[in-house]
Amino acid sequence: MPRHDACISRTRREIYKWVPWIRRRYRARLMDFRESTFRKSTFDAGFNPQNSKHELVSSISRQHLLNQLPGPYAAPLREKLTPHYPFSCKRILVTYDYYPALGEENVVLEAGSIKQVTPSAVCMEDGTEHDLEVLILATGFRATEFLNSVKVYGSNGYSLANAWAEGASAYLGITVQGLPNFGMLYGPNTNLAYNILILQIEAQSLYITAMISAVLGAERSGRTLQLQPKRGVVEAYNDEVQARLSKLTFADPNCTSWFKDQHGRITTNWCGSAIQYQERTDQLDWTDYDISGTAAEDYKNVAPRRWKRVVEETQVSDRVAALYAVAALGLCAAALYASRVFMNGY
Repeated sequence: MPRHDACISRTRREIYKWVPWIRRRYRARLMDFRESTFRKSTFDAGFNPQNSKHELVSSISRQHLLNQLPGPYAAPLREKLTPHYPFSCKRILVTYDYYPALGEENVVLEAGSIKQVTPSAVCMEDGTEHDLEVLILATGFRATEFLNSVKVYGSNGYSLANAWAEGASAYLGITVQGLPNFGMLYGPNTNLAYNILILQIEAQSLYITAMISAVLGAERSGRTLQLQPKRGVVEAYNDEVQARLSKLTFADPNCTSWFKDQHGRITTNWCGSAIQYQERTDQLDWTDYDISGTAAEDYKNVAPRRWKRVVEETQVSDRVAALYAVAALGLCAAALYASRVFMNGY
């Protein structure tokens, strides 16, 4: 997709520096583009193949390829670069550099399968051999193996590896059944494919902080408190997430990506917008948890603990903002006029 990068002029930087409201307004509009103005529409246009705007977004991607590799001479390369699966089922590259780099004379894009690697060449299944001096293995990373290098144990020796034997899952991507007082950031099904991940992590931090506050509060009074999500709550939540994901491009059977685990289950991506996730995690509902310990009675029949999510989208419309600006200028003008009248009186 086109990146739409542009230099920020010195004048604009000075305005952002000395008029913070305008800088915040610009940042909020960026958030609006991804989230607030349409709520789900931006997300659906990109990732829901049934959405009426999905084809429009796909056509922008195809046109970007044609613009950067134009002409009949580049047709074979364009064919190799045109995926045979829905737009956005894999991670989207937002760049102006990728296609031109592949179009350089000293670059060959090989879309076939490798048969073998010899000391001096890469041999393809179709018999083609590419001589080499250096071979770089850029094979990716273990995106679906969350905390794979960390050994975590909960009740009675029950481990995170046990909980995730059939694939990673968690309640809200934060807590895991069988692991009391355990919380994590950027857990299963919390990745965003179109917006900044900090939004998710901030929401998770607030949720985990509420849990820690409750546990430490019990400890300060000489008591204990253990919180672990109920199995039924975890299962219902993850069934909902997977049901929603199954309707998105990520789940297309023709698409293999690091979003899916070895069973083809999507364990990385969140199923909606960032704001939807923030709203889903803006309270700690005690009824979602099996609560034990000497302080457990304090949390029976207690209302959920709520907090305000971090709001970055526009809160006031452009029209209202303009009215405020006009009113402020009017007040300033009136004050200036009044001060002159007062001074002239003397």
